Amino acid sequence: MQICTKNEQINANLMGAARAVPHQVGLIKLSKTQLKVLQSIMPGEKVTAEQIAERCELSCSWASTLLKTVWERGYLVRGGHIRENGGVMFFYVNTI
Repeated sequence: MQICTKNEQINANLMGAARAVPHQVGLIKLSKTQLKVLQSIMPGEKVTAEQIAERCELSCSWASTLLKTVWERGYLVRGGHIRENGGVMFFYVNTI
């Protein structure tokens, strides 16, 4: 996934869409920490919150929250399985 640099021109179609529905832009725009999390996952790689917490030096709960937000914005695919002792273990895959 290529990220725009400060001096790079933004695609005119993207700018037009952002102007047409400015209230929706926040739903796709990532914070610096969310972007750091996304960039730490290789395309096609399957990761858990624990792995991301270690890679990005975050708490597991914060990594989990960030992954969920990035998933909700459409940048990741999420799956999960039920743990033997209860609860769900989610995993995320970068499809970009």
